[in-house]
Amino acid sequence: MDKREKILKAALQLFNQYGFDNTPTARITKEAGVATGTLFNYFKNKEELINVLYLTCKESLTRRLSAGLEQETTFRSKLKRIYINYIGWSLDHTDEFLFFQQFCNASCIGETTRKAGLSKFNNIMELISEGIEQEIIKNVNLEYMSNLLMGILNANTYYFIDHPSLAGDEVFIETSFNFLWDSIKN
Repeated sequence: MDKREKILKAALQLFNQYGFDNTPTARITKEAGVATGTLFNYFKNKEELINVLYLTCKESLTRRLSAGLEQETTFRSKLKRIYINYIGWSLDHTDEFLFFQQFCNASCIGETTRKAGLSKFNNIMELISEGIEQEIIKNVNLEYMSNLLMGILNANTYYFIDHPSLAGDEVFIETSFNFLWDSIKN
């Protein structure tokens, strides 16, 4: 792991534990095991660091969400694949998941970063739009639909984090997915 990755990993853990304001850069470099000034070789300031971390986590998530998606043939199966991938990513990357929960609406995440992060989900938003247009799912505002889906998805994710053994239980996966599906299907 290079110094930049060590800094990002340490920052992720410390931001989750102490928040943005209570995590000085000196604590991040100490936790990363690098010299104090090293952080500034990679990031202008703490604000840039958290924004880069936010996008790095988003990239990891979007790569996972699209895994196997091209093999699915129906809207429901594509949505279920995204669901399973999100749960799997969250279990494999719980620190990143918790980081998003804490910082997704935080003022330290800049508007440019927020827009760049959202753009990574364009293919999923297109899929949801198609589902609405084809009357497979309820005809509601796309923003509302995505917020609803994320709310249910995150509630399920917290449950899976607390009960990770259920991630291998196909019956429970189907049951939990059906709560999401039944709330949006037309």
